[in-house]
Amino acid sequence: MRSLTLLMAILLLATACSVPTLRTEMQFANRLAEEGLWEEARYRWEKQLEKNPDSPALLNNLAVAMEQLGKREQAEKLYRKAMALAPNNAMIQRNFNRFSNPDSNETEDRDEKPQISSRETDTGR
Repeated sequence: MRSLTLLMAILLLATACSVPTLRTEMQFANRLAEEGLWEEARYRWEKQLEKNPDSPALLNNLAVAMEQLGKREQAEKLYRKAMALAPNNAMIQRNFNRFSNPDSNETEDRDEKPQISSRETDTGR
């Protein structure tokens, strides 16, 4: 009986270790984006967003992916939602300003690439 309990504990621990966390999933999606694999990164961020619909970081990253994929209307909606959830987040604001004013001479970030959040907790609050 004792060996059965030990075996079950080991199996539970092994299973828990193999389940990807939000952090590892986000890091993987971020690496995909850095490699220019925007469609795959988009898919992964969307899956994470299903579990965390109010994450400004995930909304920002998904907006960046949509922008890179040429889906401007969807990107704008996502940026706006991310800014509503984290109004003091400088990265999201910078991304949105650059996105909204691509031809503006007043926007110092216009030539800068959009930034992705590195952690789910990047809220800027």
